[in-house]
Formats: sequence, structure tokens, C-alpha cells
Amino acid sequence: MPALEGAIEEVALDGGGAFQLGVIGGGAPQGVCGSGLVELMSELIRTGRMNAMGRFRDGADRITLDQEHDIFILESDVNELAQAKGANVAGLHVVAGNYGIEFDDIEVFYLAGGFGRRLNVEAAKRIGLIPNLPESRIVQAGNAAIEGASIALLSSRKRRELEELVRRVEHCRLETHPCFFDFFVEGCQFKPIESMRQVAG
Repeated sequence: MPALEGAIEEVALDGGGAFQLGVIGGGAPQGVCGSGLVELMSELIRTGRMNAMGRFRDGADRITLDQEHDIFILESDVNELAQAKGANVAGLHVVAGNYGIEFDDIEVFYLAGGFGRRLNVEAAKRIGLIPNLPESRIVQAGNAAIEGASIALLSSRKRRELEELVRRVEHCRLETHPCFFDFFVEGCQFKPIESMRQVAG
């Protein structure tokens, strides 16, 4: 569900295997939003209740987060996240390869938007959603679109800088890269993604 009141946005497994849930608004949970899903996957991996391929331990078909409110996750839900994550990872590899750099060469990695602002960085790195960079290089920027638009409206100099930058933007077709499918398959696994120098195809 969207990050609205009632959404589970934080998930932790305690030593007894019970879920500790953080709910937006503090009331009864109604579902799980994106940041909560990332933390859930991270905790399942950390505790061995799910493997890197997204399969639940002991052949379970679902994992229940809240029995009272019947909130659970299925392997099919995990598979959908894995595919979205795989496409994201493939994009990261293709762009890095086009510039001839490794992830380790990235000085600052920005996470924008509401999702990026609320994302648990360590959890995102554990499941391979973002590169496994030192946390000091990761900036959770928040709503960068609104801030950028405001800067462009208030400063003619900054607007000229933005227009110049836009002219240098290159369209990168991910699906035409010869290694796209390999990157995608690798990215579907729930494990940290590391640097992988690739020559642009």
C-alpha cells in the first residue's frame, strides 16, 4: 500500500522470531508500504527465513506479519519485488558500464523522493536494492524534484546551469545492452550488489 496512515513502514525480527512493526500513524496496520517491504526482506534474509532466491524456509507458502489483522506476504509478492529490483540493478550496472566506472567510484549516491527519504539504507544494501557503498556516500535527498523546480524558478543563473545540464543528458536504452539480461537475473537475487566493471556494449 502507499505510505499512508496504517502502512507498516518499519519491520524488525526480535530474538524470539516475533515481528516488531512500525506503523505510520501508530494505529492498527492495514498493509505494508515500500520502505517496510525493504526492511521485511532484509530481516528475512538476515535471520535465514528466506534465501537469496526469495524462497521461504521450510517450504512455507506465506509469512504472517500480523495475525490479528491478517497481514502476510507470499512468495509471489517477493517475486514481484525481485523483478523490480532486478531491473533497477540492471540499470545501475548499465549506466556504470557506459561510463567505465565501478560502483566503488561513485562519490555520492542520491536517494530522492519520499521512498528514498524513508528507506533504511542498511536494509536496502543487504537485499541489493542499492550499491553496497559506505553510508557516508549515500545522501537521502527527499523531494528533489520540488526543490530543483524551486531553485530553477528563483535563480536565473541556476536555471541556465540546469538547461546546460539537460542538454548533456544521454538516453540510455537498458534493454539493448548485451549484458542486460545477465544483470537483471543477478539483480533479482536478494544479496548485496558489488562493483562489476563492464565495458559498454
